Amino acid sequence: MEFATQLSVPMLFVLFTTFGLIFYLVGRLALHFLSKHAVRDTLSIPQSAFLSTIATAWALSLGFIAADIWTVNSRADQATSMERSAIARLLRSAEPDILASAKLTAGIEAYRQQVASKEWLEGKNETPDEQVEAILYGVRGEVANLARGNAPAPLVSQVMTDFNDLQDARNLRLAVGNTSIDYYKWYLVMFLTLLTAITIAATHADRKRAGRRALAIYAITASMSLWILAIHANPYDGLEALDPSLLFTNQKNAGIAFGGA
Repeated sequence: MEFATQLSVPMLFVLFTTFGLIFYLVGRLALHFLSKHAVRDTLSIPQSAFLSTIATAWALSLGFIAADIWTVNSRADQATSMERSAIARLLRSAEPDILASAKLTAGIEAYRQQVASKEWLEGKNETPDEQVEAILYGVRGEVANLARGNAPAPLVSQVMTDFNDLQDARNLRLAVGNTSIDYYKWYLVMFLTLLTAITIAATHADRKRAGRRALAIYAITASMSLWILAIHANPYDGLEALDPSLLFTNQKNAGIAFGGA
């Protein structure tokens, strides 16, 4: 599944459509052999209630993945909101009527620009960018200079708090981007999807036409459900990916991020 994370939304649709065909063909193959055996021994056909055992396990695993995805997306929204808020507070503190620090303003704006272009768009928030680390180091140095100067202690304390909030929000964003996909859960779902197709074939071994229809409906349902989950699996990539312009405003507008704020 690792390579699937690099695919576009249309290519993911093609991939999971292919998976749907595989699920159907595996089920048809199982139906072909099991129906031959059922002719010789009708008592070997599992009762229809047996299907619910495997199907329930499949549905639960699918539900667990869905819950994880929505949780990860919620954490990504929270991290973005925290980071945007911290940036806004720091920029306000650096204005002439408060601390009048041009270096602090330049550092925070450079941080925001570098995060948007490198960590977010290029790196999908999976790894920290060295230049962002260097910018943060410089900002911390400027805050220290303000503390050693004539700036009021309460204002400097608030700036340090906001700066720490900025780093915490960045760490949360990178943690979400780095752990948003658990491949083992996807492997479990794929295995249970195939097993459910075989179980459908087993419970319809004496009714091949009904079995084919059931397999077709199941394959379409399973493949489309998995595709919808896959395109939402990473909050920083895919159909509903968060845009780095959210660091500039709470409205999605990619042009803001690279046209200046």
